[in-house]
Amino acid sequence: MAKIPRLHLPMLEPEDVVRHLGKQEQHWKEGRSAHALVQVWSKSKGFPEAVASVLQTQPAFELPELIDAFLERQVDLRTEGRNSQTDLLAVAGLGNGIAIVAVEGKAGESFGPIVEKWLGEGDKKQARLNGLCKTLNLSLDMARPLRYQLLHRAASTVYEAQRYRTKLAALIVHSFAEDAKGFEDFSAFQRAIGLGGGHKCAFVSCDGVDLYSAWVQDKAPKSDGPKRLPRCIGQLRRKARKRMQAHARIVRQTAKKTVASFI
Repeated sequence: MAKIPRLHLPMLEPEDVVRHLGKQEQHWKEGRSAHALVQVWSKSKGFPEAVASVLQTQPAFELPELIDAFLERQVDLRTEGRNSQTDLLAVAGLGNGIAIVAVEGKAGESFGPIVEKWLGEGDKKQARLNGLCKTLNLSLDMARPLRYQLLHRAASTVYEAQRYRTKLAALIVHSFAEDAKGFEDFSAFQRAIGLGGGHKCAFVSCDGVDLYSAWVQDKAPKSDGPKRLPRCIGQLRRKARKRMQAHARIVRQTAKKTVASFI
C-alpha cells in the first residue's frame, strides 16, 4: 500500500509502530533497538534525560522542548533510490526557533555495510554517493571506509532541517547496549566530517545547516512483563482466521450437497 506523505496520526500505544518496522515482529522484541527506543521515548514527557543532557552541553540546544516526534520517518535523499528511514525524527523547540533532531536507536546492531561494499557497480548508487558526499563535505575516498547508513542518515537530517526552514540539526545515536564496534564506527564517521568523535556533542556546517552529532549511552528499559500481541498483527491474524473459517464452511456445505446428489 502506498504511503500518504505529510499526513500523520497519533500513536495510541507503543506497539502501533510495529507495522512500520522493516521486519515488524522480528524487530519488536526486548533487547532490540526499535523496542527500546519506543519504550523510552513514549514514557518520557519530553526528550529522554540521557539525550537532553548531551544536547544541552551546547548553548544552541539549551532547554530543548519536544514539539513533535515521528517514528520510522522516511526522508527523500534527492537521488534515485530508496528513502532513508530514520528511527525517530524530533522537532525541538529552542526559544523562538526550532531544530531537527534525528535519532538512530542501537542495541548492539551493526550500522550495516561500509560504502566500499555497498557501492559495487551502478550509476544510481554512484549518483547517490556523490550527492551525500557533497552534502557532508566528504571526498569519495574519505567516504569509502565509512558505514553507508551513517552517511545517508546524516544527510537526511540536513535535508529535513532545510525542509523545516531551520539551520540547526542534530544526529544522535541513542544506544541501549555496550557496543565498542558501533561506537568506533560512529566516531570514525564523525572524524571524517570534521568532528572530534565520541560522546561529546559538536557541530559542523553541512550545506548551510549546523549539524550537531553525538553518541548517547543509555540504560535499556526495564521489562513491563508479557505484552499482548501488537494490535495491527493481531488484527491481521484474526482476519486470516475468519477467512479460513468461512472457507471451511463453504467446503462442508459443498460436500453435503455433493453427497446429497448421489442419494
